[in-house]
Amino acid sequence: MPQSARDKILGIKDLYTLPQTLIEVLRITESPDASAHDLSRIILCDAPITARLLRMANSVIYGRSGKVNTVQQAVVILGFRAVKSVVLSTSVYDVFGKEVGGNALDLTEFWRHSIETAATAQLFAAKIGYQPQEEAFVAGLLHDIGLMLMARAFGSGYADLVAHAPVSDDWPDAERESFGIDHTEAGTIFFTAWKLPQRLIDVISHHHDILVGPSGPTAEKLTLLVSLADRIGHHGVEKQTVLTRGRIEEKHNILAALGLGPVDLKNIDAWVAENLTAIAGHLDIQIGSPLEILSHANRRLHELFLEMESLLINTPSDKKEDLARELLDAVCATFSHHINNATTTILGHSQLMEIAVQKGKIIDPDGRLSVSMGTIQNAVAVISAVLNELKSTTCFEIVPYHDRAKILNIDDRVKQRLTQQRL
Repeated sequence: MPQSARDKILGIKDLYTLPQTLIEVLRITESPDASAHDLSRIILCDAPITARLLRMANSVIYGRSGKVNTVQQAVVILGFRAVKSVVLSTSVYDVFGKEVGGNALDLTEFWRHSIETAATAQLFAAKIGYQPQEEAFVAGLLHDIGLMLMARAFGSGYADLVAHAPVSDDWPDAERESFGIDHTEAGTIFFTAWKLPQRLIDVISHHHDILVGPSGPTAEKLTLLVSLADRIGHHGVEKQTVLTRGRIEEKHNILAALGLGPVDLKNIDAWVAENLTAIAGHLDIQIGSPLEILSHANRRLHELFLEMESLLINTPSDKKEDLARELLDAVCATFSHHINNATTTILGHSQLMEIAVQKGKIIDPDGRLSVSMGTIQNAVAVISAVLNELKSTTCFEIVPYHDRAKILNIDDRVKQRLTQQRL
């Protein structure tokens, strides 16, 4: 890379000093003689990290039971690896979370994608028995930090690239063409200076590469896990890459190399969609409201349909049916992910309101709020039923349509689903 590009990244001096709590936690967790008391004593000096750690230790989504009241209890329950993961993740967010040069990036979308990739990578790790699983979470969270560095180093120039660069098959290529460096190289420079483990740096360096060749995988499992999570993610601030058969095949090649299949992908994607907001909340990371997530979903669906049309036009006739089925699955999975995430968040807030009314924390003398909560919950149930029916529709040729409109006539089947839910 040109020396001037590297100097631009190295010139961001204020980011290269590790947070003191992180320095101490890394030191303690690497010591074979350290105790839970030693680690909790360090964490107690940092109030925000203390709060995040206690929230995670008491979190239902991580299968915790009972009430954890002290940091030392949290350290014992979570373990040193998980604590290090929380501290490293929150330290990076504290450094990068709120400011970036030239308003080049949508920070909400950036952290939404980072949390999504982190959670998905950790679930993949658990599925294949990779240890430590927490390392996969951290690697997923950090994999695109180079985007922040590029925005900080190149300011308005990078903002212009994000806003106006044509959609391409390789975002790093567009970055190198404009600035002589891409975000994977920028992230590698930064985290090498932070002296992070080489496995994490390899993920940052290679997550955009083709990782499965004719002879098998060309990268370590951690890089495969994060790259797969990144490829199937539904959020992101990079210019969306075009959907090509090569990209679809690479995703399936990585799945096969890890011993995973489509069912694993579906189950993990559903869990992340339902819990994404909660995971971000435990770490105090802002990823936006359900409305923002749905708005993003709508934009991405429009892009996917355009890409599907282009790809089908350029596909040989004998392969069109198989490709169309793959693309339909991709669109349904994207839509399902966003809708599940939004509806789960809406239901969660609605239920909290109901509980507050029942306990007298919110006064609802004429019962209007309770009626509104019921209306919201019924509407969410309809959305979920429609979505489930859409996912079960695999052959449009046999689906009836309403007269004079290209709208699937699935009303009766949606009503049946709603009736079954209420039984």
